[in-house]
Amino acid sequence: MSHTILMFRSPARSSLLLTTPVLALLLSACQPGTDAAAPPASAASALAATAASTAAAADAPLMQGVFFWGPQVETFSPCNTNQTFWLDGEPEQLAPLEDMAIDKADKANEAYQPIYAEIRAVSAGQATDGYAVEYDGVLSLQQVVTLSPEVPSSCKLIEPPPPPSGLAASAED
Repeated sequence: MSHTILMFRSPARSSLLLTTPVLALLLSACQPGTDAAAPPASAASALAATAASTAAAADAPLMQGVFFWGPQVETFSPCNTNQTFWLDGEPEQLAPLEDMAIDKADKANEAYQPIYAEIRAVSAGQATDGYAVEYDGVLSLQQVVTLSPEVPSSCKLIEPPPPPSGLAASAED
């Protein structure tokens, strides 16, 4: 089953997300002759799926590290390691990370600004195509726990992640 996601962004970049089943539940309360207390079957199944997704996120390990975002880059480097992973996830999960990275990049007038993040993510293995193949693997984002534009001194990157080879080659030309 596919769900349409409607995303509204204000100038302050806050998001309001409505999935199709939730929207249907809200609209069913407005229909004459319907029992608003009894959600449609599709809304009930969507609520069950959301509960299962929340439980899966709680089971994912908590990771502390640095998020980088820019053209062709969406990576996470755990603190005090030399590893860098491509970060994959649903747009609504990635939005807070991207929004903070964009704000910081705008202020610095330069892309690829480090953002401190505590996330719950699981390994999705190694990528087989695209820019993600150049990293240590792919992490599937389950939940963003904490974000900060400032990286604490206790979170070091042993080796900062390089840009994808396609970007490095085009920068040299």
